[in-house]
Amino acid sequence: MHGRSMMKQGAVPMVAMMLLLGGCTHSPTPPEETAQQRCDRLGEKTLEGASITEATLVAASSTLPEYCKVTGKLPADLQFEVRLPTDWNGKTLYAGGGGFDGSIPSTDVYTTQGYASIASNGGHTGDVLDGSFALDPEKLADFADRSIHRVLPFAKDIIRERYDRNSEKTYFEGCSNGGREALIQAQRWPDDFDGIIARAPAYNFVELLLTFNRNLQQLSKPGANFSAAKLATLGKAVLDACDDKDGLADGIISHPAACQFDPGTLQCTGADQDTCLTAEQVASARTLYSPTQLDGSVINEGWPAGGEADPGGWAPWMTGESNASLAAGGLFGLGMVRYFITRDPKQDPLAFEPQAWLTRISEVSAQVSANSANLERFRARGGKLILWHGGTDAAISLNGTSAYYQRVVQASGGQAAADSFVEYFPAPGVNHCMGGAGADTVNLLPALENWVEKGIAPSSANLVAAKVDLQTGATLLARPLCKYPLYPRYKGEGDPASAASFTCAAP
Repeated sequence: MHGRSMMKQGAVPMVAMMLLLGGCTHSPTPPEETAQQRCDRLGEKTLEGASITEATLVAASSTLPEYCKVTGKLPADLQFEVRLPTDWNGKTLYAGGGGFDGSIPSTDVYTTQGYASIASNGGHTGDVLDGSFALDPEKLADFADRSIHRVLPFAKDIIRERYDRNSEKTYFEGCSNGGREALIQAQRWPDDFDGIIARAPAYNFVELLLTFNRNLQQLSKPGANFSAAKLATLGKAVLDACDDKDGLADGIISHPAACQFDPGTLQCTGADQDTCLTAEQVASARTLYSPTQLDGSVINEGWPAGGEADPGGWAPWMTGESNASLAAGGLFGLGMVRYFITRDPKQDPLAFEPQAWLTRISEVSAQVSANSANLERFRARGGKLILWHGGTDAAISLNGTSAYYQRVVQASGGQAAADSFVEYFPAPGVNHCMGGAGADTVNLLPALENWVEKGIAPSSANLVAAKVDLQTGATLLARPLCKYPLYPRYKGEGDPASAASFTCAAP
């Protein structure tokens, strides 16, 4: 699960009014200092409890403006990076990571827009698919919920030193595990950020990865996995059954609530062939579509039908090109089983029985997963939260975010109360964080800023998402981004590639 952001369009205007720092304990930056001198001076700064390892002025390029890159470290292995544009917009953005973290994600997209940006490695160094760090209690604690909260004060101090004033607003955006980090912040550290964007959040991290292992166990049964040809058959059948439910057959399922698809309709009646599914493959499809239950409770929602044959669909996440143990989901599930739950590096994931580990699963979930729907402290301090999720995300189910949002609405006291601080936008046809047939590109930061700073809710701003040609930058299609439970419905006339030809309709 990566944490790449898909915000590629629109720069944020410079803030006209600069707020002076009150109670400043350091000397004001001499006005005669150059950007190079100011950056060099940050490299000499002493931080109590952390260390700065490097401060380098990065020259402007064709894609990025000039900025000072400051890297630092907290014990034991919590590494961070702060980027300080010479032409600053007065605000700060902390970018979430992905997978099991282990490295610092790029913040190029925010540097381009003039934000002072912060990113960190989740508390350890390693491969994004390697969960072995969790055997170390301190590194596990950093990954679970401490790392961002620990880094933020030091990063703010560096930002204040560079610009001689505090940031006017501090925001957070993350996708996948970065989305989990986003919700951890809203739930456990509600005063850290003024506004948060959680894309495809792996909020029920422990439960999701246990579901990956459940899927691995099913797909590893003899004859149960799918070839590319079988996935193509399944994907086509889903589109045939559900694509036009939104008024237009365009390869995008925009009205998933109306999609009633039974993989049993594809079961072979004669010899096995690519145009049908065996009984065991039908069972596999039904498993992936179904919720995961443990000890009588649903711990992870099933995946909605759609996107099975996409390049970013079931093959990389579930089936692993006919070897499910090599799929990303299989590897993440392996890490959870071996290093978080059993703490046995030799544990066979195919033999793992979660029912025998209920106490440990509960302990790890309480530490790592962001399951709480109680965001009252975040709401009370004026925080705003935007949820976003791709409709054909094969890594993290759209159904899970929909269920979480509904729980937040209930915990907040109803729709009107929830509308004051949280809005949720499904993105039909979009894979994990990006890709897929749908419109996957939308810059949500301006919408978040207008909500936090001006009180204008994102749903009132007529948000539009686009699918962009990565080679040319041209817009291939656009769709309105509709607040849940609304969906983009074709009006029956007009250019299918234009957002103006769609309206946000109730299911």
